[in-house]
Amino acid sequence: MRWALRLVVVLVTLVATGVCQAGAISFQAGSEQQVLVLLNQIRQQHHLTGLTLSAPLRTAAREHSLDMLRNAYFDHDSPGETSDDRISRYLKSTLTGEDIAFGIGPFGSPAGLVAQWMRSPEHRAVILMPGMRRVGLGIALGTFGTRRNTVMATADFAA
Repeated sequence: MRWALRLVVVLVTLVATGVCQAGAISFQAGSEQQVLVLLNQIRQQHHLTGLTLSAPLRTAAREHSLDMLRNAYFDHDSPGETSDDRISRYLKSTLTGEDIAFGIGPFGSPAGLVAQWMRSPEHRAVILMPGMRRVGLGIALGTFGTRRNTVMATADFAA
């Protein structure tokens, strides 16, 4: 009986902390929060309003990160659906944007992911767009092709 209770406690803890397995893929809720902090620090440095978390955008972002890991591709558009179409299934907005990144080790850390985005003119522009107010982050850990322990990140933004 005690081992069953311990198992239930462990499972509840994993679900509550966001480290819930989806096959060989786990979502990294702590990393998502750290990325939000870093994005808002950057926006503050540029005298922009901070981003607030959006649950619908997080669902869209997590869906995309999971799909890229499971199907071994790296693109804003998934097979058969554009990023705009996917985002609009979860949230209607006049302005949306998306940043994606992946990495292993330090390149897959919250700071590594944000640094990748800030080095890319297109991704940087989305982060620093004044009209963006909400963000959903989907950061997952899994196998990408033959690369184990790959962090896949999607940031979906909206006005």
